[in-house]
Amino acid sequence: MVELTIVITYYKTYELTEKLMEVLIPQLNNNVEVLLIDDGCNETRLDKYPVNVIHLKENVGGASASNVGIEKAQGKYIAFIDSDDLISNDYVKVLLDTISNHNEEVIFMDWQDMNTLIVFKRPNNYAQWKAIYRKDIIPRFPDGRRYSYDVPFYDELNKKGYTKYYIDKVLYYYNSNRPGCLSLEKREAIEKEKKIWNIL
Repeated sequence: MVELTIVITYYKTYELTEKLMEVLIPQLNNNVEVLLIDDGCNETRLDKYPVNVIHLKENVGGASASNVGIEKAQGKYIAFIDSDDLISNDYVKVLLDTISNHNEEVIFMDWQDMNTLIVFKRPNNYAQWKAIYRKDIIPRFPDGRRYSYDVPFYDELNKKGYTKYYIDKVLYYYNSNRPGCLSLEKREAIEKEKKIWNIL
């Protein structure tokens, strides 16, 4: 039985995704499936990995690509990893051990910013990768949304009054300042807008 499905949405981050796969693949076993969703890039180099690679015909964006992963997931729990981020060497083991001992609907983990080295314990940000979610409670992302699609995801989740558990250990490493990443692009767009309004 698959206990954990890991959904990774991919868009033109091959070198960083290679580094992620070097850490992730040695951790895999029969209790885990990985859905690596190529969001319209037709990146055939991904096919060499021993995971389920899904090539989307068009670039639909991270929200819709994540929904494809949710729909196809076979696991009891679903995790999300951004293709340009990293995980700990015991990410899978710790999550599987936790699943075997707990049945809470959402299981949170600590994470670290790879650039500032700040550790976020018991995080309260909106990022979907800070936790794993039991499939029977997980909401869908808003299709077509480019930025901050994790916000309405958590808004829907919070309406359900889910049970939760915290893993007091850093399992996820967030690449906050990669050139071209959506979070950086979003911040730059907001700053540009502020400058325009200040001029006006």
